[in-house]
Amino acid sequence: METYSWFNVLAVLFASFGLDLDPDPTSPEYGWTNTVISCANGLFFAAGFFGALSTGLISTKLGRIKVFQLGSVVGIIGGVIQTAATSAGMYLAARIITGFAMGQIFVVVPVWTGEIAPPHFRGIMAGMHGCFVNVGYFMANWIGFGCFWASGTSFGWRFPNAVIVLWALLLLAGTFVIPESPRWLVSKGREDEALQILFRLHRDTNDPQNSFAQQELVTIREQIVEDQNQQKLGGRWQLFREKTYRKRLILACMVAVGSQNTGILVINNYNALLYQSLGLSASEALLVGAGYNTWAMLANFGGAFISDRYGRRKLLLIGFISNTSMFVVATGLLARYSETPTRLWAGLALTFLFLYVFCHGVFIDPHCWVVAAEVFPSHLRAQGTGIAIALVTLADVLWLQLAPTAALTIGWRYYLVFIALGIVHTIYFWFWLPETSGLALEDIDMLFGKIPASQEHRQKDEKHEARDEKREAAATSEVVA
Repeated sequence: METYSWFNVLAVLFASFGLDLDPDPTSPEYGWTNTVISCANGLFFAAGFFGALSTGLISTKLGRIKVFQLGSVVGIIGGVIQTAATSAGMYLAARIITGFAMGQIFVVVPVWTGEIAPPHFRGIMAGMHGCFVNVGYFMANWIGFGCFWASGTSFGWRFPNAVIVLWALLLLAGTFVIPESPRWLVSKGREDEALQILFRLHRDTNDPQNSFAQQELVTIREQIVEDQNQQKLGGRWQLFREKTYRKRLILACMVAVGSQNTGILVINNYNALLYQSLGLSASEALLVGAGYNTWAMLANFGGAFISDRYGRRKLLLIGFISNTSMFVVATGLLARYSETPTRLWAGLALTFLFLYVFCHGVFIDPHCWVVAAEVFPSHLRAQGTGIAIALVTLADVLWLQLAPTAALTIGWRYYLVFIALGIVHTIYFWFWLPETSGLALEDIDMLFGKIPASQEHRQKDEKHEARDEKREAAATSEVVA
């Protein structure tokens, strides 16, 4: 029987916590120009691109935990420099360092959580990635709101940056407790260590022999041997050469980038400026922004808990349809407010922005990162997920760099781009997004036209048994004759 222990849950929660505690540079206490704000966001995500790409190679060679450790150390260095910055230039340099760390952690979390979670609970456990990104936003916004009242001193912006260092220190300490991915260990021939971790992950008092963990080890070993044989034939560029892997890469990129093409990060990163454009004061804008991200965080947790019950495909389709629909209405109300700036239109626009982030939180955010990681085989999972997340950071750079200028020139019309992209992603998912929930990682190959190694071995054994039975029957007939 498939089982999981609280060790699974605690390990995942710890690794995911605080993924986006990075403070919002648009908050009033920074007092920076749109140019500096744009650079701070752009450099952060541009560096994240390189951090994400580096993760595939490092985690495949050295392990998932080593990436956690490296990302934590880099994050600590960047956070300290950010906190101690004495000029905009120094702060921007630190943003490059923290952005690189973000890219690494952002890739390895869904890869690692997917690899330690059992199939029927992978949605909720790996979905914690999206949930705790929003916990980070939640904490950053409330810290920003509190520090606004100290905006006359450097504490108003230094303290939010110092929190990054605290989280990175906690994550670094935790890497000496949380387990390495058993799939990575098996790929390096360390099966005894992998089995001990599987015992801890799937401990069940009703299964004293740990039969599920032992069977999972066999399945993992068979699939990894098959993957490594295929990798020798496909070479270094197997992810791009073979059609089955190209399909998975495109799907992972469409799911991951699609979450950002909804416009969610533009709203999150520029919420203080957006709310002030609706007539709110600086403190009111920060308070509404904190409430917005609290609402988003709660929606994410709700979404993660239904991921395995209703399936990733259904939830993502509902999400992109509802999210885009809410954004259509919100954009229309923002347009109306630009013509008739009354509290009625501002209030309605805010209401639909809250509905918009609710749809994103329940139906998109917890599930997109799960799919982006689980569609790849073990030997390509870090590389493929790294590429998908790298493209996410490029999309973030594009949308965030354009946002300040767009707000001043075309205003609400900028959001029409995200509405159009939401429609494109919905159509793509309708035709090409398979259902992955409930399947073991090794069995997802079937969705892309490949027979899992365990099933292939069973088929071979059945053929051999059938052939042996025929021979025995023939021999018996000869004896009787």
